Amino acid sequence: MTTVVPERIETGRLLLRRFEEIDRADMVRFYGDPRVMAIRKYGARDPEAASAAFDVLMRHWQMHGFGLYAVIERESGAFCGECGLRYTDDGAEVEISYGLFAPFRGKGYATEAAVAIRDVAMDVLKLPVLVARSRGDNRGSHNVLEKVGMVFDGRQESPGQDYGVVKYVMRSQSGS
Repeated sequence: MTTVVPERIETGRLLLRRFEEIDRADMVRFYGDPRVMAIRKYGARDPEAASAAFDVLMRHWQMHGFGLYAVIERESGAFCGECGLRYTDDGAEVEISYGLFAPFRGKGYATEAAVAIRDVAMDVLKLPVLVARSRGDNRGSHNVLEKVGMVFDGRQESPGQDYGVVKYVMRSQSGS
């Protein structure tokens, strides 16, 4: 039996929808925005690298049947950023990922989107474990992860960087 992940999720204030080719320009701008990427694990990307990252995002959906969603503010229709699930770089775990353009931060949008995605991970995909990694100095992101029920699981120092990466984990209640 194949699990079907919703292509659209509505929350109180947001629409999360599967990315489409029409979102490429927004994501190139997103991945290239120093204010967005300064608090993420990866730095700002040039347009070519950002477009390649968008291709990876699109392929993830095709290969795995789930991925990142475009986060849209329902009231204005504005593109806010991304939130969703993806395999970690080593393919060993599924992680929740989220990021918003600066004007959409501090409104609870990241938590609202992350709760919806957590529910997809646990209730639809029935993942036994969900992970998240964040820059060690990104306390705002840590707060979101804690609000959605994830638990701090350790810190890994990054050579040449003073902030390191922290890992958060959520385990299925069913113990599967």
